[in-house]
Amino acid sequence: MNTPRFVAWTHGREFQATRAELDGLPLIFEGDRMNVWGSEHFISIKDQGCLVGHLFTRSLPSRRITSFSKAEADRIIASKGASLIREYWGGYAAFLQTRLGVTRIVRDPSGTLPVYWRRVADEVVLAAELGRMPFRREDGLRVDSDALATFLWSPQFAGRQTCIAGVSELLPGFAIDFVAKQAIEKCLWSPWDYVGTCHRSAVDNAEMLRSIVLDTIRGWSSCFESILLGMSGGLDSTIVAAALANAGATTHGLTMFGPDHNGDERSYATIAADAFGISLRAEAYSDWPARLDTPVVSDSPRPFLAHFVQPIAHVRDQIFREKSLDAFFSGNGGDNVFCSLNSVTPIVDRILARNRPGAIIETFGDVARLTNADMFTIGRFVLARFAKRRRELTNGDASFLDPDRLARAAAHMSPHPWLEAKPGTLPGANVHIRKLRHALGNDGFHSRATHPPSIAPLLAQPIVELCLTIPSWQWVGGGVDRSVAHKAFSGLIPKALLERKSGGGPSGFVHQLYHQNEAVVLRRLQSGFLQEHGILSASGDALRSHVRAGYHSLNAQRLLALLAADTWANHWERG
Repeated sequence: MNTPRFVAWTHGREFQATRAELDGLPLIFEGDRMNVWGSEHFISIKDQGCLVGHLFTRSLPSRRITSFSKAEADRIIASKGASLIREYWGGYAAFLQTRLGVTRIVRDPSGTLPVYWRRVADEVVLAAELGRMPFRREDGLRVDSDALATFLWSPQFAGRQTCIAGVSELLPGFAIDFVAKQAIEKCLWSPWDYVGTCHRSAVDNAEMLRSIVLDTIRGWSSCFESILLGMSGGLDSTIVAAALANAGATTHGLTMFGPDHNGDERSYATIAADAFGISLRAEAYSDWPARLDTPVVSDSPRPFLAHFVQPIAHVRDQIFREKSLDAFFSGNGGDNVFCSLNSVTPIVDRILARNRPGAIIETFGDVARLTNADMFTIGRFVLARFAKRRRELTNGDASFLDPDRLARAAAHMSPHPWLEAKPGTLPGANVHIRKLRHALGNDGFHSRATHPPSIAPLLAQPIVELCLTIPSWQWVGGGVDRSVAHKAFSGLIPKALLERKSGGGPSGFVHQLYHQNEAVVLRRLQSGFLQEHGILSASGDALRSHVRAGYHSLNAQRLLALLAADTWANHWERG
């Protein structure tokens, strides 16, 4: 199996130190303060640690790293892992023992390889996924109801806290030091370090973006012999398809469609597949199981809230077995990285940056074309933004949640460090980084022990760093959403897809699933974990009345999400 995974113990007990294998993984590093068991995807860092995952140089073209020279290893050790962030990119976790008595773990900025940790007696154990010893219900793990309530309000708010009590996540771009039984987190990479640093034209940025995207996806594709790409015919997945074709990768395509017109993107996906010589398989969501009585993903540290994931996982599983796949690729995160905007933020940024009047007027016109709004309406929204400059840390959805219970829960949670804006930065940078935060946290739908890895190549560190430097007004240039990305791939992507104005999605399937099962959804929410822990604002007939009194299309999605969280919690609490 071509999927990186690991289990690591610090302050290892004697019986752990003598085990050559743990959870089917061989011992790949044995130190005096830490042992690491891992998959075949590891690189030794002299006798002081190892790296698990995929690693590439920051050069153009990039090169995959499978071993370190003495000089490279010395720099990694001397910098306590910081040189990994500066000189390389990829999807990895690094484990280091320093001579100063510190055990350090580093996670790369893309978040491709998860790192979760918990204390077991006087030790710390880390792993790439839950559901395996000692991260199981049988090991005493239970739900943190405060974290779950906060997550249901805003999945992006929390930092390292998961929804499982005692289990923390090492955030992307962070390191954690274990010393003298203390755990000390340190930020090695922040998106705020890259905003406001661009003085290039949109044309130059587009050329750089094209080169970096093609190179990073070529690098990722070189690690896998057979790839399944999720295809919608939208900009992001089509860029990935174009880059995979450019790299000569063996790629199979999958598009899922719903019962409504907006949810059927087969015609667009077919255009992309034909353009790049990809065999395309189309499957209806409704032809595959979407069970309401089981978690969407059972052993995740936070609940998956979208039931449409289940049909996708079933189809992926079948194709994996038919085609001997090595990886699942997607365009996930493209909207976020390419800063999809539909607001007056670029105008506000232009004014605050004290750009010349002609440039400000130009961006007024771009926003007008993009949003189909008149100048008076746009001006009113700009003035409103200046009247309220202070933004909340995050916007959440409190519908159907008990407000007092939510307030108590959120008071106990530490916000994600990226959510606090850096002083002196423009509002567009704040919006962009929040979007980036939204893109992270999808660890895949399958166990890493049994299935290929899920790769979102557009979240690669070099792509993200470049895109963060680009000002918001360039992303709406010419009245085109994600304008720089459009410029970058003009001539490589079919014109019909570049000119596409709207996207589809599974919302029609979600609404159908809800209406077919409304009685079941409401009945289970009336007596489940969320109700027992006071997280929901209404119970019994009151919940049903509330739904009917204020029904709109988003209620179906919201109530199914609450049921998904409830089912997930019951799995961890009751098995």
